[in-house]
Amino acid sequence: MKRYRLHVIICILLLVLITGSCSSSSRKNELIYRFEATDPTVPFDSLKSEILDTPGAEMLVVYPDSDVVIIHYDRFRTHQDIIEKQFLDCGYKITLLEKNKIEEKNQPWQKKSKR
Repeated sequence: MKRYRLHVIICILLLVLITGSCSSSSRKNELIYRFEATDPTVPFDSLKSEILDTPGAEMLVVYPDSDVVIIHYDRFRTHQDIIEKQFLDCGYKITLLEKNKIEEKNQPWQKKSKR
């Protein structure tokens, strides 16, 4: 009887561990920067292309006549430091305004797959 209880307890603990490791935590982040051009700078379109060519960078938005840029990226494929280095290498000074974790339900632009 004691051996049976031990097996049940071990099975329950394994299920709890497996469930916790398979949680639906987000793997995508959003960065919001304020940028300022310094001398000399690369054209902003070239910087946008360079950032979007980075594996893991998914979206970059800059509103007309604005100095704010919004970047969505997969944190398992790239890192915030890599994106910031691209700004600095192209001659832009940046200030991080906000960093957010993106939940799957907060992505209205993506086509929803049927499960």
